[in-house]
Amino acid sequence: MTIENIIQKSSDISSSITPFMATKIKEILKKENKDDTIDVYSKENVKIFDIIVNSRRELCIACVSLDQIFSFNYIEVLKSILKNNIKIKILLCDPHSDMLNHIKYLSVFPNIHESLTSCLSKLCNMKIVSLSTKELSNIEIRIYKTILPHNIIIRDRDIHGSGLILVEPYLFGINSQNRKIYQIYKRKNQEIFDLHFKSFLKLWETSPEYSCEWEEL
Repeated sequence: MTIENIIQKSSDISSSITPFMATKIKEILKKENKDDTIDVYSKENVKIFDIIVNSRRELCIACVSLDQIFSFNYIEVLKSILKNNIKIKILLCDPHSDMLNHIKYLSVFPNIHESLTSCLSKLCNMKIVSLSTKELSNIEIRIYKTILPHNIIIRDRDIHGSGLILVEPYLFGINSQNRKIYQIYKRKNQEIFDLHFKSFLKLWETSPEYSCEWEEL
């Protein structure tokens, strides 16, 4: 078959596709495109600061310690977010948990107790010294007593357009700087987004509130 015949045959096939079939093909191709995939980044390439300061309604965080996931002054950032009437839920490891030593090795976090104690102290100081009554009502801190398999940040879980999750799974023997972060958009992959939020919510509901009493720090 000559090139001219191939071109002619392709043209004949294209002209024989009905508008209905063309629409169906576009729908199939749309389902197969990259919009519904999960983005994977090295930690240095994720703009965590930009993501959290652009929260519009709610910010949920679950991790061992905020010092492990934030390289900036997170206290000042949280204060700024609270001034915009945004709700914040923070879920941290219990500093007195029997699991702490196991978590230290799993997450490769040798100074875990010192970091966690310092983080809770800074959060309590912020609550006691810096926040208004309204801002205090918009922030909750709870502590979990189990082993969390990842760090997770959930932004605007009930807003379809801006809903976003960052997940950093723990890999045994791999420190935080060398782990990957998975970025999940609610508008692109709602099923996986909702599954991760459901898991966060279950842990949140079974975890006690942290009491900011200085003698506990």
